[in-house]
Amino acid sequence: MSEKKCILIVDDDPDFRRTTELLLQAAGYDVLTAVDSHDAEAMATEHSPDLILLDVMMEEVDAGFTFAEKFGRTYRIILLSSIADSSVKVFDAHTLPVKGILQKPIQADILLQTVSKAVQEDKEEGNL
Repeated sequence: MSEKKCILIVDDDPDFRRTTELLLQAAGYDVLTAVDSHDAEAMATEHSPDLILLDVMMEEVDAGFTFAEKFGRTYRIILLSSIADSSVKVFDAHTLPVKGILQKPIQADILLQTVSKAVQEDKEEGNL
């Protein structure tokens, strides 16, 4: 039997964290949550998640970008943003070491497909 993959959700919106946590748990993932980038750093260091779903705007407007820039080569990250379309135009997300950016609100099927693909890539690449 395969080991469950661990997903860390980092978002300052408690409703988003909880609904996303329930969705991912129902899909068979172990889920951790953090409210900001500082909490995320501690959780990631302690638990080494297989994937981090990271909100862009939390305690600071660019907290997600800053976290991704600092830890994107250590952890597999997907950015989440309600301003994703605008932020991509202002900030070249292709320069960040992330697997992509998802626009909130995120449809459940799109989120699950994206997470599954990122975790599968992890397995196929044999790294991160």
